Amino acid sequence: MRIKRKYDPEFDKYVPLEEWLESPREAYEEIVEDIEIRRDNLLMISEDMIKLARWLTWEVQTPEIEKESATGLRYASKMYAAFLKLAQYPEQEQTFKIYDLPEVTWNGKGMLENGYAAPSEWIDAYFLAVITRDTESMDSLANFPIETMKQSATQAGPVSYKLVEVFQAYHHSKADYPKLLDECMGMAVKQNDWAIYIAFGYLETLAALSPAALSPATFDVGCDFNEALAKNVQAQERYHIYEAGPDHAPVDSFLSLQLLGMACMWHDMGNEVTVESDSLSRFLINGTYFN
Repeated sequence: MRIKRKYDPEFDKYVPLEEWLESPREAYEEIVEDIEIRRDNLLMISEDMIKLARWLTWEVQTPEIEKESATGLRYASKMYAAFLKLAQYPEQEQTFKIYDLPEVTWNGKGMLENGYAAPSEWIDAYFLAVITRDTESMDSLANFPIETMKQSATQAGPVSYKLVEVFQAYHHSKADYPKLLDECMGMAVKQNDWAIYIAFGYLETLAALSPAALSPATFDVGCDFNEALAKNVQAQERYHIYEAGPDHAPVDSFLSLQLLGMACMWHDMGNEVTVESDSLSRFLINGTYFN
């Protein structure tokens, strides 16, 4: 099944792709220097690498472009997980050696007071680790206490915290995963807006990923994994286009970390991902650069 993106950046008419790529590419080239400057660069660089990968989906997917995207995401996964680990133990000095980058030592003092460790950051970080097959970061994030997130100055709605709980339960294969999934779906339906268009889409795709693990009482998604994936890739692009408005690019839709991460999970279970979309980069699904 081939899905064509609805959004058209019209690079020839407005801002050329090279200009959109200029800032994140500069961050990519300066990782070695920037990682040592300040603690918060662990997050800033990660966000730039995600942005780089998203804009690179509009390039012709040569091996060079694929490797640039994959390498940036690989660095970002370790940095994001390290950043959140600092928030988990704010008083503790921790040292990180991320691949070939310089070793850095930081503590997490003030992170929660400054609003870091919100559920949205955890969800991005976790699925970034899934995409890059970074099991060490996945395990670290799966053990991040939700109560610590709730101490962050940046607060979120109940669905966001419940989402984290569901993903952590899935990661640990907990017996109450189906119950938590069902509860979170119900909460998303009642909340509407982002919860029904985005959060419910994550949950629906996750439910289709492992239907055998669900109880009869759990929401019946009524479709297989590829159908759920295709449906939600399209639905979430429509939401991001609407949310961004006519004057901004729906950048988040260029590469949905969560839906792409679940496609990677499906592939790694030995199944075929039959959905083809520029927002579901095939080399990332296949784990080409992460073996």
